[in-house]
Amino acid sequence: MTTHVLESMNEVVTNNYDKDHQAIDIVAADKTETNIIALESGIVTKAVKNVKGTNHKSKGLATYGNYVKIKQNDGKTALYAHMKYGSVRVNEGTYIEKGTVLGTIGETGNAYGKHLHLEIQNQNNNKENPLDTLNKKQINSDKPKTQKQKTQNTKISYTPNKQSKQSQIAYLHAGNYHHGSIVDALKSINSDSSYNYRKKLAQINGINNYTGSYSQNVKMLSLLKQGKLKKA
Repeated sequence: MTTHVLESMNEVVTNNYDKDHQAIDIVAADKTETNIIALESGIVTKAVKNVKGTNHKSKGLATYGNYVKIKQNDGKTALYAHMKYGSVRVNEGTYIEKGTVLGTIGETGNAYGKHLHLEIQNQNNNKENPLDTLNKKQINSDKPKTQKQKTQNTKISYTPNKQSKQSQIAYLHAGNYHHGSIVDALKSINSDSSYNYRKKLAQINGINNYTGSYSQNVKMLSLLKQGKLKKA
């Protein structure tokens, strides 16, 4: 069976691993605040629990909000970030088993929308793609698999070009734009910058009751620069 990091076992990857984002972002398919579980057994080396909200100006470790870091038995280190305030259930220095509930998906630290930011470092302290771990098969027995078990061996992947409701998500990215206008930023990537289109962008990206205000445009621009603005 595929390895899971959500208790609900319905992971959807919304931001993939690359050289600029050496981690993956995960949500539950039904968008619920589901629990996060440990990928492997190990020692909790860090457990931050006191972050109450979002801070887009945060730097360093503060960008993770509430997070848990585990030194796994296999020598790798896993970091689970942006957990909901009051949800972290483990303590530093304790040994936890694989599948232990660590906390709940949240939006603390430098986060846009509720999600899990998952990082994995190998034994040489180099970050690696967490999808390699999530897609690792778990061998339970040598008995022939039933049809139900076969259907549970589906790989978790980031496939925005495949035709499915969960994966058919396109993002706008203006990483080379360094000024402060959402209109100009959209124009720089040859995108529609009209008010009506920005209103649609706001709605699909969780910016409610869009009126074109400064704070709303700043949030939209920040998502656009990070490549996290969902295309309407």
